[in-house]
Amino acid sequence: MTCRKCEHGQAKHFGFTKAKTARYRCRSCGATFTEPKSNPLGAHTTSVADAAKVFELMIEGISIRAISRITGIHKTTILALLNTVGDKCARLMDARVRNLAPQSVQCDEIWQYCYAKEKNVPELMKGVFGFGDVWTWTAIDADTKLILSWYVGARNVHSATEFMRDLASRVTNRIQLTTDGHRVYWPAIVTAFGSNVDYGMMNKLYAESGKAGRYSPGRFIAAKREVAYGSPEPSRISTSFVERHNLTLRMSLRRFTRLTNAFSKKLDNLRAAVAVFMAWYNFCRPHQTLKGQTPAQRAGLTDHAWTIPELIGMEDAPEMVAA
Repeated sequence: MTCRKCEHGQAKHFGFTKAKTARYRCRSCGATFTEPKSNPLGAHTTSVADAAKVFELMIEGISIRAISRITGIHKTTILALLNTVGDKCARLMDARVRNLAPQSVQCDEIWQYCYAKEKNVPELMKGVFGFGDVWTWTAIDADTKLILSWYVGARNVHSATEFMRDLASRVTNRIQLTTDGHRVYWPAIVTAFGSNVDYGMMNKLYAESGKAGRYSPGRFIAAKREVAYGSPEPSRISTSFVERHNLTLRMSLRRFTRLTNAFSKKLDNLRAAVAVFMAWYNFCRPHQTLKGQTPAQRAGLTDHAWTIPELIGMEDAPEMVAA
């Protein structure tokens, strides 16, 4: 081993520290040193075990301030950990969830807001993305329940196109795709997939009259399946699984809960929280309909259910994570 201090002499091993870390002495300058330790959390001094406790609580719907009170970790540290681990989880999803061959994919978008509700956004910030309404677009494999792609953006053609392009880059076959009747999907799907897709729409019809709840549409009348493009199998035109996943997302992340003050104050924090949730959902959370397997196991991306310490303690390079 080369001396890390004089950078020219060769070091020899001569014992261990009290923490059982190997010690070395340079044959040239006599300096002693230990091997550098890798920290999966980068510059953070919080241990992986303590960080895992933070994220275990976070995905159970606990707010940042409540987590701080429970663990004794300051909320600023928790948010810093969230952004570090969120970035790591986003890279993991980008690298590992690829070259898949799903048969049926369902897509939907779920509403949230950042900084303030749309009607309360200050005049100076109106129209600036990240202030007001924010939408999380998701695509789920109907068979393995794997989240294939997700995107945090506006509810417009640009965001839909970016989302569909990302989805198209992850699949290797012609898929059957189902969305609701939101009009921005069609041009986005044509741009991303061309003619290599079978596309169906699930249009839900609601009564125009009648009293609706605060966040509810009118009384549900019927669901109409429509063949929009190609030759989708009518019986598989459905958005049930992706809508159920939306419920899991709302129940698991406090910042998605309605009628609370736990909304995201910054867009980066929302994106990081969604990245952590999606990685946890795919790799850590056993799914009841999969007989206790995780979606990643069923899709063949891993041979075991990951623990949260394993997820957040992985090396930065996703290919270094053992399957």
